[in-house]
Amino acid sequence: VDRRKERKKEMKHLDIGGSSFDRTFGCPGWLEASKGIAKNPAGPAAIKGSMHHEVQETCRKEDKVPDQLIGLVYKENGVELEFTEDDLDLSEIGYDAVDALLDEHDVDIMEIEPFVQIIPDVAGGSIDLLGVSHDDETMVEIDYKFGRVKVNPKNNKQMLFYLMCARRDPVTADLFEGVKKFIVAIVQPQCKGVTFTWECSLAELDAFEVEAMEKIALAQTEDAPRSPGSWCKYCPAAPYCDAKKFKVDEALLITPTHKKELQAAADIVEEVEEWVNAVKSELYAQVERGAKIKGWKLVEKVGKRAWIDADNAETALKEAGLKMANISTTTLMTAPQIEKVLKKHKDIEFDFDSFVEKKSAGHTLAPEADGRDAITTTGAPENLKKLMAKK
Repeated sequence: VDRRKERKKEMKHLDIGGSSFDRTFGCPGWLEASKGIAKNPAGPAAIKGSMHHEVQETCRKEDKVPDQLIGLVYKENGVELEFTEDDLDLSEIGYDAVDALLDEHDVDIMEIEPFVQIIPDVAGGSIDLLGVSHDDETMVEIDYKFGRVKVNPKNNKQMLFYLMCARRDPVTADLFEGVKKFIVAIVQPQCKGVTFTWECSLAELDAFEVEAMEKIALAQTEDAPRSPGSWCKYCPAAPYCDAKKFKVDEALLITPTHKKELQAAADIVEEVEEWVNAVKSELYAQVERGAKIKGWKLVEKVGKRAWIDADNAETALKEAGLKMANISTTTLMTAPQIEKVLKKHKDIEFDFDSFVEKKSAGHTLAPEADGRDAITTTGAPENLKKLMAKK
């Protein structure tokens, strides 16, 4: 415990960290390319996820459960977010999933949010939870994800980076004595299944570390190579990167009418969409700051009419001769809203499931990584089959 507190004091943002290590591994040149480019602040979803991280960390450190932290206020970049009963379900799912993992692997030594470095002040980061089994042979590494897109733990570069840092950091190195295997676990409450694990051997960690150290060394040079890919998402340099632009230009040459070309387009469609969104976001930020970008301007959104004072408006309407039934509506709250109400009134017995059905809203296209099950289609028209069969 004393060691953990000491590391917490040392925590800082490092140039080469875990959350961006997939990018560092794939494109060592991103770090140099990003120098001088301001990072966009975290959005509402990211801040919400960080709040849930804070709840999980506090529960483990203070031996509490999530419902004891109702009212906790999380602060980030001037934003304050309160942990309420509406957030409880997600946090309890995550908390229970971690408990199950710790029990399954007989973990009796835990480090919560240890800050580990493989190169002091250059490369390292914070691990959500690191545990060792009673027989010292199994190490469990846990990372919380609160998004909806499933994150695969297999060969996950962020998780492997944290492990190699912890193994080399003098403060945590002793935990690795006797360890023969690693359970890399992603706990993701918003995904079906919640807990996703991968067993990693010492040999696999060794091999990763050799390659990772080469990438880290490259990333610290001024002429580090740039290689665009899926890791460009959230890269500050993406809107300005020539290598990325060349790849997008190549995508524009694809005519996705035949199967082979459609597959080529499908392989990069998300990457191109992310790049377009990154460019638009940067355009907005720069134009808002007063920059002149040819072909773009800021305009007012279409306004929506609203009461200046609803109570005064209601009084005036009644005085004008209208009845309450003419100016207001009363409808039953939605099923999810009622479910939350019932959770607050546990003394009320109500067979909720008997009154609820889940209707499909149709289907939509999603990447393979999406946590939802694929549906079976009825087949394609003959003319489309012939078209798609062309080479």
